[in-house]
Amino acid sequence: MSSKAYFVAGLRTPFGRAFKGAYRDVRPDDLMVELIRAHQNCYPGIWQALPEDLIVGCAYPEGEQGYNLARMVAVGSGMELPGITINRLCASSLDAVSSAAARVRAGFDTRILVGGVESMSRIPRRGANFSESEKIRAACPVAYTPNGDTAEKVAARYAQITRTMQEDFAARSHELADEAISAGCYASQIHPFLIERDEFVRVPVDRAKMASLAPAFRDDGVVTAATSSPLTDGATLGWVVDEQGWQESGLPHALEILDCTVGHVSPDEMGLGPIPSTRRLLKRQGLETGCIAAWEINEAFAIQVLAAMQELAIPPHRVNTWGGAMAIGHPLGASGLRLMITLHDRLVREHQPGDLGIATLCVGGGQGVTLLARLVAR
Repeated sequence: MSSKAYFVAGLRTPFGRAFKGAYRDVRPDDLMVELIRAHQNCYPGIWQALPEDLIVGCAYPEGEQGYNLARMVAVGSGMELPGITINRLCASSLDAVSSAAARVRAGFDTRILVGGVESMSRIPRRGANFSESEKIRAACPVAYTPNGDTAEKVAARYAQITRTMQEDFAARSHELADEAISAGCYASQIHPFLIERDEFVRVPVDRAKMASLAPAFRDDGVVTAATSSPLTDGATLGWVVDEQGWQESGLPHALEILDCTVGHVSPDEMGLGPIPSTRRLLKRQGLETGCIAAWEINEAFAIQVLAAMQELAIPPHRVNTWGGAMAIGHPLGASGLRLMITLHDRLVREHQPGDLGIATLCVGGGQGVTLLARLVAR
């Protein structure tokens, strides 16, 4: 008989502006060690017993993020603990959660520490020695399409979603994030290391300046810096435990992890990845879109979130109600877990035990990952 798996005790750093922000001179491995130490102080109850493994998501695990970052972070934190680093680009830390949940549900483990980290200041995108394969390009000419170009491809396909609509959604992200911060919604999930809040949230939104921006990726395009997620540094952390582990933690709420699915689309329409992964999950679970109380959809670009909402018929008032990555930031390997932490806190603060939530991301190369969870209370 399989066990149940629960996500609890989420904590993250504020998200910093790459190259200019608080973490530009902080190594990502050191940032992860700092977050683990803070977590031990913040949640001493769950640390009464050590985890059995550390799974860390990282989109570009090389350089300071290399040499199996998870194991090095475990050693650097003084823990007698193994570690594994996994990479599904933007969904890496959501995969860390789902991998941990699968192991707990199978009975292989009972307590797993999960994390995500990315320094977009210190590790170059696509890696320091990126090289395209001629054989892969011959088999799939669009395999290496840059993500900005994929956003324009999606915008061309969904031409009814205008630039103004994308800017409306970006402005909404900043305004909702600022409201959530002011209301204290993010307070319990943030360890204020060097800074106290995410560095990107800008209010009041200057709509005139937003409208004046040139297209970021194509001269005749509609996607701008304002309607794209920013380059970001940050780290995230949490636990996946069995029922006994949750009870022993003393925490009043948890997210029971029910299912996780993956899907794929053409690499040049990367942003549409959440559509097939979510459809697969809903079908497998026998659910309709309306059954989901809260959605956290990573805002890589405004256009791809709006397209996914249209295709899946998701009510806007259930999506990213505390703002999203265009305002909060998108440190690639850390973002999936950030969605989980925010999903947990939104459900606790605004919904009821038993309500369902979904976290989903598009993934470079043309993939989507979707995780379904249910709020439970003691």
